[in-house]
Amino acid sequence: MGKRTVLWSSLLLLAAFFLFVPDAVRREAEPGFLEPGSLLEETEQAIRLRERLTETLDTGEVRLCFRGEELACDRDTGVWYLPVDMEEPRWEEGNFTAFGDEIRILPLADYTTLDKQSVVAEGEKVPFLAWKGEACAPVHVIFTGLPVVRMETGADLDVDTVFAGSVVFYEACGRQDWTMTSGFEAHERGQTTRAFPKRGYRVNLISVTGTGAARKNPQQVLGMRDSDSWIFYAIYSDGTKVRDRFSIGLWNAFGASGTPYDAHYGTHMEYAELVVNGEYRGLYGILEPIDCRQLAVSDQEYLYKRTMGRILSTEQMDLNMPEDYLTVLGMEIKGKEGQGTRRDWQSFRRFVAMEEAGDAAFAEEAEKLLAIENAADIWLYLQMLYGEDNIYKNMFFAFKKEADGERMYLIPWDVDLSWGNVYTDQAEELYAVHMPEAAEKYLHWPFMDRVIRLDVGRIRSVIEERYKTLRDGPLSPEEMEALLEECIHQVQDSGAFQRDAARWPDSHHDGDYDGMRDFVERRMKFLEKIIKNMDEWIQD
Repeated sequence: MGKRTVLWSSLLLLAAFFLFVPDAVRREAEPGFLEPGSLLEETEQAIRLRERLTETLDTGEVRLCFRGEELACDRDTGVWYLPVDMEEPRWEEGNFTAFGDEIRILPLADYTTLDKQSVVAEGEKVPFLAWKGEACAPVHVIFTGLPVVRMETGADLDVDTVFAGSVVFYEACGRQDWTMTSGFEAHERGQTTRAFPKRGYRVNLISVTGTGAARKNPQQVLGMRDSDSWIFYAIYSDGTKVRDRFSIGLWNAFGASGTPYDAHYGTHMEYAELVVNGEYRGLYGILEPIDCRQLAVSDQEYLYKRTMGRILSTEQMDLNMPEDYLTVLGMEIKGKEGQGTRRDWQSFRRFVAMEEAGDAAFAEEAEKLLAIENAADIWLYLQMLYGEDNIYKNMFFAFKKEADGERMYLIPWDVDLSWGNVYTDQAEELYAVHMPEAAEKYLHWPFMDRVIRLDVGRIRSVIEERYKTLRDGPLSPEEMEALLEECIHQVQDSGAFQRDAARWPDSHHDGDYDGMRDFVERRMKFLEKIIKNMDEWIQD
């Protein structure tokens, strides 16, 4: 079956989902909280029923709901997932029910008497009784501290194809509007990560008309900005599961807002647990896309993404322009939707030509083209992370038209290889190994090394002052530790880390947070040494 056939089959399934799934359970108002012991009577009733009923209910019939919303279920284990506020010690009020009038749900344990935060962190399976007529069976609920995403599709997700279906985002169930449902169209994403059994996806939200036609459906997802396109990042090779979110949080604290535009020059990431077609898929990072809208790049401006690590030349670019002009030598142009031309690559070609020029011409052109504050921030950021995977790839280049000419801004992307994790081509190491000695290694970035060596736009003093200011603010030991602790709290105290490890035992799950803390501390001390004596490290 071809990709297009699979896609249209999935779209028809999606249309049927929206047209024919009944709203079988009354939606309740915003809940309060349960008093301890408030489910004792229902629990005793459930125990009596279990002792009396002699037939076994097929749990495949059960579609468990909370507050009128059907929950995500891992059918192999018969476990449903309900996100709760893990910062709130009280249990959220609401009824567990099932679709239809025949199946009833009662708790087999009064979980309101249990310590909520321990139940969540330990991933305890709380039992309920599903019963119909003379038949019953236990079902189980995991209360997770993270959002849950449920996807339904008629396609095989382990096949590289475009597929479509329905998606539900569940946030903490104490919220009034705690779910969002949409259609979607998706495909696998990533380069080396496509070899991993746990796949990442780009998910485009769509709505389906009565005739089956699909159109974009931008929505706010998990508290992030509204968009129709989202990245589902699998977080497979990082044993801590926090490097990306920690690094993104640091950039957002100082680099993403350092532009003259009312725009966020970065991304956001929120954790979630994914269930697809009744199969638990583990811990994911849901990321905002970096696109023209995010960066306020107009139709007359340009945004490029560097996806492959190679040194470029103007000669290579001139010889390798394809007919569609959307990809050139590991570079992608964004926002042109099939309308790119050779002219659309001239801004990036200007950057490449500048790199080829002699020192005098390079310095003159760099001072015109670079946003010096942004250049200082991105250099500090990648040195801090030891982000060697980002100097020739995993970077966005935004070319903005300003009063004194065109200006280039750099935006980092995909920062999992950071804080001592470095690339290896050995598959058994999941393309990442930890190298503690990198904490005291200078990250050679030929382009920025040259900018600093020639002191373009007095960037040395900009870096020195910027670092001094940041070290008393978002890059202080206290604030960096607080951010790291929050990331660890999200993956560990939610119970998601342990569930992901059980689902993907071949993935990295070392949880070496002390090792990461040690690397951060040593790296920041080493960075200070670099800044105090740049000539020792910046070489021609």
